[in-house]
Order: sequence, then C-alpha cells, then structure tokens
Amino acid sequence: MSYQTISTKLAKELLDILESRQLIPFYQPVVSFVDQRILGYECLIRGPADSRLHYPFALFHAATKCGRLLELEMICYDHAVKYFQQLQLTGKLFFNLSFTSLLQPAFQSQSLLKVLNRYHLPPDQLVIEVGEKFRPEQIAIINDLLKSYRLLDCQIALDDLGTGYSDLRLWSELRPNYVKIDDYFTQNLQADLGKKEFVRSLRDIAMRLNCQMIAEGIETEIDFKELWALGVHLGQGDYFASPQAKPPAQLPQDLFLEPQQRPYPDYSLQRSKTIACLIVEVPFIRSTAVVEQVADLFHANPEIHSIPVINNMHAAIGIVRRHSFIDLFLTRYGRELHGRKSISGFMDTDHLILDINLSLAEASQQLTANLKLMPNQDFIICDYGRYCGLGRVMDLLAKITELQIRNARYANPLTLLPGNVPIYEYLDSLLRQHLPFTICYCDLDHFKPFNDVYGYSKGDLVIQTVAKILVFHTSPQIDFVGHVGGDDFILVMQSSDWQKRCTAILAEFEQAVPAFYNNEDCAQGGINSLDRTGQKTFFPLLSLSIGAVTPNLDGCQSYHDIAAMASEAKHLAKTQVGNSLFIDRRTVPNYQNRSALAVEG
Repeated sequence: MSYQTISTKLAKELLDILESRQLIPFYQPVVSFVDQRILGYECLIRGPADSRLHYPFALFHAATKCGRLLELEMICYDHAVKYFQQLQLTGKLFFNLSFTSLLQPAFQSQSLLKVLNRYHLPPDQLVIEVGEKFRPEQIAIINDLLKSYRLLDCQIALDDLGTGYSDLRLWSELRPNYVKIDDYFTQNLQADLGKKEFVRSLRDIAMRLNCQMIAEGIETEIDFKELWALGVHLGQGDYFASPQAKPPAQLPQDLFLEPQQRPYPDYSLQRSKTIACLIVEVPFIRSTAVVEQVADLFHANPEIHSIPVINNMHAAIGIVRRHSFIDLFLTRYGRELHGRKSISGFMDTDHLILDINLSLAEASQQLTANLKLMPNQDFIICDYGRYCGLGRVMDLLAKITELQIRNARYANPLTLLPGNVPIYEYLDSLLRQHLPFTICYCDLDHFKPFNDVYGYSKGDLVIQTVAKILVFHTSPQIDFVGHVGGDDFILVMQSSDWQKRCTAILAEFEQAVPAFYNNEDCAQGGINSLDRTGQKTFFPLLSLSIGAVTPNLDGCQSYHDIAAMASEAKHLAKTQVGNSLFIDRRTVPNYQNRSALAVEG
C-alpha cells in the first residue's frame, strides 16, 4: 500500500469508510427536454457528511493513493444499484467506471450482471459511463471490454466530452449510446458564439452517429433555452435538480418551455433554409476609420441604415447605425468636435451576430430573445467569426411569413400537417445534407369499409386522431410528420428511439379505436360491409400498419427512391394482422417497384 501524499490519519479514515461501507449514493436527474420528464439518474457517490472524504474528488483520490480504488468502486456500484431500486427510481441508471476497474475481473460483464440480478434491475436500464482520458493505444482495449456489456443490453456513455485530446477518436471508435458534453461548453452560451458553434457541431456529429447528446452542468434557465435552441434535447444540472440522496421522481413543469399554441409543429420552419439568403452587402469600415469617413459613406449611400466595423482579422467588432450617428454628427459643432476621432469610440458594440448556418427559424428565436433590436434595424452575419454581410430584421420576418404561407398552401386541410410537396422537399434536404433517418409509412387498415358504414364525418375524426397521436409521439425538433392524403401518413424519424416511438403509437391507437364504434360492433370485433368487389364481408376493427425502412444514403438519389422503399415497406406491413410495425432490412430501393407515395384506401 502506498500512502505517498496522503496522511496516515486520512488513510485510516478511508479504511473505516470502506469497512463499514459508509458510502451514500446521490442521484441527479438526466432530463428529456422534449418529453419534459426524467430519462434516468446519474449516481454520484458521497462519503459521510462529517468526513474530509465527503466529496468524490477527495474520496477517489485517497482510494487511488491507498491502492483501494477497485474496492471503493465495487461498493459504489453495489450501492448505486441497491438504492436505485430501494428508492423505486425509474429510467436509466448512469454509473461511472474507471479504466483501471474495467480491467479487473470484479467488473467483467458477468460480475456486473450478478449485482443487477441481486437487486432485480434489468441490464438495459444500466448506462456505463467512461470518462477517463485514454491514451490512443488503450482505446482498442476499452472497446473490447465494453462489447461484453453491450451483449447484456447495457448501454454506454462517453463522459466529459471536450476535456481530453483523444475524445473525438474515442467517440468515433466506441460509438456510445450517449455522449455528455463538459459543462465548460454548456454554460454562458448566450455570450459565447464559439461555444455555440462547438455545441452545434457536436450535435450534428451525434445525429450522424445515432448517438444521444447530454448537456452537463445546466445551471440557469438561459443556458437551458440556449441549448434547446441549438437542438440539444437531454441534459442535467442544478437548474433541474442538484444531486440528492432522495431525488425527485418528477420535475415541475414550469422548468420547461411552454408548449406551442399550434396543435402541430411548424414544419415549414423546422428545416428551413439558412440566413445566408438574407445577406445584404454594404460598405464596411475598419476600426481605424474616423467619424468623418463614416459620414461620407452614409451620405453617398442613402439606402443603407448601418455600417459594420471590421478588424484586421475580418471579424465584426461593432456597427454604426445611421439614426444614432446622424443625431451625434448633426449636433452643433458635431463635425468639428468629432470629425477626426476614431469611429471605434462611437460604434455600437452591443450588436447581434448570427452565424450564416443558422436556419431562419433559429435566427428568428434569437432575434425574439434580443429585445434591444428593433424591426427596422440590421444584424451582422458571420461565418465562423468572419464577417459576411448584414441581415435585416424586416427581411427575416418577410421570409418567415412567406414560408408559413407556402406551408399553409401545401398543408393537408383536415390535419394541417405538411402535404406531399413539403414531404418531398424535406427528404431531399436530408439526402443533400447526408443526414441519417428512418422513414415510416403509416396506413389505416379497413378504413374504407369503416367510412362506408359510419360516414365521412366519423372517418375524419379517426384521421385527426391518428395525426395527433403521431405528433405526440415524435420529437418536434428532429422528427417530421407529413400527411400524404386520405389515411396515409409519413414519419421521417431522426430520433434514435424511433422503434420505441412507433410501438407507442400503435399501442395508443389500439386503445383509441373502440371509441369510434358502437357497442354492438365493438362486441363482435368489427363490422359487416361491402368489399371492393361488392361482396358482403366482415371487417375487423380499425388497425394501423407502419412500414419502416432506414435508407442507405449513398444508394438513394432523391425522394423518389425513398418513396419507393417506404411504399414497399408499407405493403409488407399490411400483410400482417392487426396493429403492426414491419421493419424492412433492405436499405436501397427495389428498382422494379419504384412507385411513389400514393394515397390508398
């Protein structure tokens, strides 16, 4: 045993804690922003409250110095699972393991399984976090170790992304289910464009790797809203709940964003074009320019309202607005007093800078949050910090209005969901960006005879109910719900748990169906009506068929290919009896059956 920098007294204190197993598991909720619920809990171990080893860093540092890290982590793991079950917590249990412990027999997959079985925790609820900074030669070893846990249905999380040199390589090779962003990148986002770009880039990588991203260290409502606007949907931090020995089972709803008034998400803006289309090229000035030069520019260009100020790195450091500048310059002796002074003393440094890659919807959200910016003012558009041009608030509002009108024109009049044109455009957009997705074709079974017996008004109610169920069980941020027509719907799913969502859709629809029938038809399990040949036939109660396929993006040229695959998956789903989900394993279209999405009864 090596005591090195740890005192004998502190080492004795550690041994007493280990022998008496005086370790207290604290749990912090990991929250789903979209579902507004707790996804699971991360276990954070504490020593006795009156001990110098109460906090994790001191506790684990002492155990490492005393050569008792493995023993400590074994007790921590046992306590984490035991008290998780005793507290009747639900969802995932996130537990951090060191590389040293993973190498030991005590933490081989079968040993972990014994503890799970002892406390009756299903393996698919355990998420093993690895957060240590590995050397490149260790990555292959850790990958092999984690494969055995995956075989048990345990999941893997990569912790503290952004704090080590090998993080991205580790992410690429481990392909974890979750990746946690270090709190350095999730705090004070509003004032740091660089952090926003980093988070947005990680979000895009996570989507491509079919990985869920968790933001750690969320302390304020502002940072939560910023992360939401950036497309981050999972997080944890004191804003929601601090680590506690008895954590909450639910969170107050006022912690979350208020639901939109519209019954469906505004898909016209969800994947809209970027603000690059708003760029207006105007003369700019260097920070060394003097006030008199700016006055001459405004005089020579009466149509411009603002002039950006650029430094030697071609980054915007300020903006000069015509109305405030003229008020200064036209004062008595204004030219004489200020004409030769540097413009840097008169520019507005509290200006809004938006990245050129922001969608119109994201830009609109940021402008709405910026109460200082008036509708007749300009904002600066940059590309990774380099000045590109100006954008006008009025132009942005006009573009959004144009998209909303266009979306209304192509929306299905019964459900107000996007119709064929927006569906096709959305699919082509994903293909161009090479963003992975699963397409699900949803079609009602026995809908035509139901319509014949109960009438079109009741049939419309069924269709509207299906629409609401589909929207409820999809993520408004990354999934898309379209109404092809009649009783046919399309889901374009980027949620990694799309299969679980489809299962929930089928379950809820099955529960809703009996309310559409009278008691007699419910009792006999269907209705008698004429089939397509005019023969009287018995038709079971309504059911929903979902055909799903995840296309190979390199093998699909346009939405025509996706449509053919989705249509074929739907037909195969309808060969099954009752509510069903058929997952087509083919990833490229069958060119002998290139039928487009079609409305079928």
